[in-house]
Amino acid sequence: MTKYIVISGIDGSGKTSVIESLQKHLERDGLQVSYIWMRYNHYLLKGMNAFARLMGLSVKVHNEMGEVWEHRLYKNKLFCKVYVWCSYIDNLIAKRKVLRQTADIVICDRWVNDILIDLGAECRFDDILDGKWYMRFQQLLPANTQQFVVQRNLEDLLGCRVENNTNPDFKYRLSLYKRLAEKNEVIAIDNTGTIANSVNQILSHIE
Repeated sequence: MTKYIVISGIDGSGKTSVIESLQKHLERDGLQVSYIWMRYNHYLLKGMNAFARLMGLSVKVHNEMGEVWEHRLYKNKLFCKVYVWCSYIDNLIAKRKVLRQTADIVICDRWVNDILIDLGAECRFDDILDGKWYMRFQQLLPANTQQFVVQRNLEDLLGCRVENNTNPDFKYRLSLYKRLAEKNEVIAIDNTGTIANSVNQILSHIE
């Protein structure tokens, strides 16, 4: 039976390095491993993002990263409600990509929890990890899924990613990731040490 591993983490947490090392370790053990990045599966949201720009809810800004778009969806609560519904439908559709994987272990990068946190930060939905939407998105996860969130200290997060110093949503996102780590169904991984140590923490739960 395929095992699904969903790994979340704020930008700069070291999640990508942890995933790459974890995949290599599992493959050395003779397991077939598939990796799939799931953060942006936009079908309906493509149109919603276009509307957001027209409505001034998404604006182009200049910072150390260059020219980037920033969502300010929270300015229109009705738009946010529709946006969350569209995101849910998009991820319901995208779930098929996960279920098509036939490996022993499927590593899903930034699915469900990261998407919820994106929605919470952009719409300022304080209860995004506690209310009905959390339950609906959790139900998207296949059977035999384990969820992990990679954590790192604030100094490292700010030092390794320029955008964490300029993104107005960073502190809000970070607070949501901290709340995510407190969930019983989510296993927190301390990535303040070596990547090998973080991988061993995950392995201790899946082997």
